[in-house]
Amino acid sequence: MKTYRLIVASLVTLLAACCLPAADSKPIARVMTLLDVDTEDATGYAVWLKEYNEIAKAKTGTENLLRVFQTVFDGQNSGHVRVSVSASSVAELMKLTNSLEGDPAIVQNREHLRAIRKTGARVLYQALRFDGPSAKGANNYSALVVVADEEAYLKALDELRGIFDGIGLKDVKMAAYRVIAGRNDHSHRVVISTASSDRLAAFLDAMATNSRLADWLARSAKLRTLVSTSTTREITKY
Repeated sequence: MKTYRLIVASLVTLLAACCLPAADSKPIARVMTLLDVDTEDATGYAVWLKEYNEIAKAKTGTENLLRVFQTVFDGQNSGHVRVSVSASSVAELMKLTNSLEGDPAIVQNREHLRAIRKTGARVLYQALRFDGPSAKGANNYSALVVVADEEAYLKALDELRGIFDGIGLKDVKMAAYRVIAGRNDHSHRVVISTASSDRLAAFLDAMATNSRLADWLARSAKLRTLVSTSTTREITKY
């Protein structure tokens, strides 16, 4: 499979928040891939992906197929770049991939990308909870976890949503994903998405100091093992 096909069919981000019915383990119509990218020119990379998105829109009608995020607080490699792609199903994701694979403009775009980046890990996720798409220029907090009891953990996320709503964080969005393929150190990804760095800071302050959130963290600890956390900012060129 060609490298750029893997970018589209692979895939932080990353995420969402509104009111949903009580969670269970039934998947919803959303999959996401995250592709890790090694580049010394994140801005230039995002510019080339803007061109890719324009080609993809003209051919498929899909808006902003690829979204680019760069880590800020990252325990392994701050400034790391990830590319996300979302669709309603894996079948739809692959259909998009196949329709773009041989396009001459995509092939040319791919050659430019090869000169400024190397691709790394990629993980395919199934959404279990999704409160809505993140805003343009989103600032996100992501937690990678190993979940012991998925249904109970999703119910705990329902409770967390209610806490957010009660402490001035109604605007933050939350999503939870289960790994379909590419699993290494985690079974699920939970993403909290905010519209700005200021709102992300408000969320982080609340997580560090709010007593209701501290109690939730203590009670939910038995349901999951935390692997890592990071924050990202979107650098997609629209």
